[in-house]
Amino acid sequence: MKYISGVVLMICMSVAHATRQDIEIYVDSAYEPFSYGDEKGEAKGVYIDILRTAFSRMEGYDVTLTPIPWKRGQRIMEQGEGIGLAPVFFHGHDWPYLYPYSLSFYTETILAICDQEVLKQPRPDWPNDYVGLRISNVAGFDGWGGQAFRQLVDEGKIQYETANGAAQNVMMLLKGRVDCIMMEENAFKFLTKQIYASETYDRRTDVTYEVGAVVGTDPVYIGFSKTARESGEWPFLLDFMQAFDSQIYQMIKSGEIRKIFDNYTL
Repeated sequence: MKYISGVVLMICMSVAHATRQDIEIYVDSAYEPFSYGDEKGEAKGVYIDILRTAFSRMEGYDVTLTPIPWKRGQRIMEQGEGIGLAPVFFHGHDWPYLYPYSLSFYTETILAICDQEVLKQPRPDWPNDYVGLRISNVAGFDGWGGQAFRQLVDEGKIQYETANGAAQNVMMLLKGRVDCIMMEENAFKFLTKQIYASETYDRRTDVTYEVGAVVGTDPVYIGFSKTARESGEWPFLLDFMQAFDSQIYQMIKSGEIRKIFDNYTL
């Protein structure tokens, strides 16, 4: 009888293991300190810690986080070659291929950070006070700035440039290549501290910067590929989304996400 019970248990365990779903979520490889790839190609960052914690508590799923360049992640979502990309802001209005979205797991505050000389003239009104300036942003983060800002760029009233990653965006400002950058406040603090700590970095030629207007606030999500969802290849996607949202909700309610941020060196 004990032998039969043991066999039944092994069969049940094998069935449970067989029904686990392997999921790959693509993450930004160059958005320190939130999401990036280390020298071994492993996903790191505050958002990665949050996501891994939630995924570890989801029964039936084995989730891999793969860091890739942002533009490539967009293409994968558009072509339906993968199911999820993070961290993303809401783009339901201009990226029709990326929908739906998970529950938000953080809200970023985006600032205009400028050469001190530029801010000798008060510029509290975003984006109208920034007409005539050169402004840089992280490539792919097109949602930053807002519609009025994009209109001024399209009209040629603001010169808009992009950087390949958050660190390069900061360097664009520090080396005086642009008048201002758009940057998340915690990311800017982290990256400037990291840059200044480098033994090979010469700070003497840096511009002096100040914080200008608040550009906006943006909740952060996992965005899911509408193209992939409609292909029918991932019939478990809705269940996966519900399981993830349930874990994130509990982490928000308990204050665990705030603790992850507090324990991270920003």
